[in-house]
Amino acid sequence: MITYRLYTTTETEDKDAGSYHTLLDAIREKHGIRYDSVDIGTLNDADKEKLVEDIRIVSRKKGIGVVSKGSGALIISRKKKLGKIYVLLKLEDEQIKNVYPHEVNKKRIDIISHLNRALKASSMNEITDHSSISEQDISRMISTFPELIEEGMEFIDTEVEIEGGRIDAVFKSKTDEHLLVEIEIEARDNAIGQVQRFVTYSTKHKIPREKVRLGIVCARIAESRLNACIGAGIEVYVLSLEKKTPDA
Repeated sequence: MITYRLYTTTETEDKDAGSYHTLLDAIREKHGIRYDSVDIGTLNDADKEKLVEDIRIVSRKKGIGVVSKGSGALIISRKKKLGKIYVLLKLEDEQIKNVYPHEVNKKRIDIISHLNRALKASSMNEITDHSSISEQDISRMISTFPELIEEGMEFIDTEVEIEGGRIDAVFKSKTDEHLLVEIEIEARDNAIGQVQRFVTYSTKHKIPREKVRLGIVCARIAESRLNACIGAGIEVYVLSLEKKTPDA
């Protein structure tokens, strides 16, 4: 079940703040979508830190920007703290599915624009903020078609817990090597450190280290980061579409 949660604040003026509840009331009446409202000032430090972490996790999965970079306030400040702005969460079964405002492909998606689109839609299923591929899309793609990574590759599992982190996907090659994959929309500078922590998988599952391969599957990666990954012994797979033409 889809619900909304609006986090309010008195620390910063928001010219659209008066419209949020009006729109949410109208959406509730039209689509049957419930919502609640929380004053950010009532949250303790632990609650704020958990909210920030939950938002950062969903932003990675959705491939959206939530950290302020000087082009307008976003949910998380430059100091990685909860910003002093209104925040809207879209939840499904109490799990965060999206957050507003955010940026994607250098375009800002505000609370007011999302709520207006939701109100105009004939069904909530019509609401999409952007057409970018998400980490979840990539995960489904490579787990369904592991041969996209390598011929003979077998999908094992996703979201595998290890000491100090989580592996997005695990595969086994036809030579019994385990490929541990980090999924990224755009592979960034911290990707190498994240993937290198995967080596604890070897000890936990009693697999010889030489039988463990580390990899990143992404939609895009800068040349400098690609070189850094290869230098660190990390395999990189970039998803792309190849135009096919008839053989001459």
